[in-house]
Amino acid sequence: MTRARSAASTTTEPDPLAHLGKSARQQLDLPDAERMRIIKAGTWLELDHARYVLDKMEELLEHPIVTRMPNILLVGPSFSGKTSIIERFMQLHPPDLDPAGEATLCPVVQVEAPYKPDITDFFSRILHTLMSPYKPNAPTHEKYPQIKLLFQKMGVRMLIVDEIHHLIAGSLNRQREFRNALKSLGNETKVCIVAAGTEEAYNAFAADPQMSSRFVPYVLPKWSAGQDMGILLASLEGRMPLKKASNLASVEMMLEIDRRAEGPLGDVCDLVRTAGVEAIRSGTEQITLPLLQRLDWVPPSKRKAYPR
Repeated sequence: MTRARSAASTTTEPDPLAHLGKSARQQLDLPDAERMRIIKAGTWLELDHARYVLDKMEELLEHPIVTRMPNILLVGPSFSGKTSIIERFMQLHPPDLDPAGEATLCPVVQVEAPYKPDITDFFSRILHTLMSPYKPNAPTHEKYPQIKLLFQKMGVRMLIVDEIHHLIAGSLNRQREFRNALKSLGNETKVCIVAAGTEEAYNAFAADPQMSSRFVPYVLPKWSAGQDMGILLASLEGRMPLKKASNLASVEMMLEIDRRAEGPLGDVCDLVRTAGVEAIRSGTEQITLPLLQRLDWVPPSKRKAYPR
């Protein structure tokens, strides 16, 4: 009898905060408004596919100079996490702004492609990113040598071009000219190029045999209910400072999130974060199935036809 009581007394109670990571636990005592702000801001998620792409980009950055430098084409639907991966890489490789140095070192340069395949605009964006004086109306043949000189002085080893699918917004001749300019820039400066865009960008690159052979495509996944989504949802739950467990990785919750988010990683995260904010606002402190079902959140397929 004594042994039974002793065993019972040493039994530990389950941790009511087992669903939270260390940072989220420390944030539980913050005011509601601050906790909602933290959820809305989100954090970087170390997902397998993102880690894989980041590792490939690291390999490019350290690649020795060769005749034809390797390049990457990062492909995925809108809101699939392309820009988040790029932003993460930029955080890992900031410019060296040491005022005591002879020149600012900037190993990685990121620009967004112009809304149409305009080479002059593209070169202006690069010069603006490098904080170099330039004449916006200067012809391409004046900006190009300036870019090459700056790349050399600033130690640029990688050029990242986001939203490269804007390439298809112009005529076939304009598209070809833009692709040729991108190719020449890589050839003459010996920088690796990472281009990111939708599947339309892949089609535009595939139309040019030289471009398709230079750019290795990496396709970001579309999310659906399964083991990988379960890991994703558990990670999201662990980072939201909610006082009760939501069990987002359970089959019931996962299927509802999958149904409403319709696949893109960004929509999955947005839906969960919106639900997390509502859980604090409503006082439930957990995301439940009824909360998800009544949430004022429009799925991607219905946004174009959403009544205004």
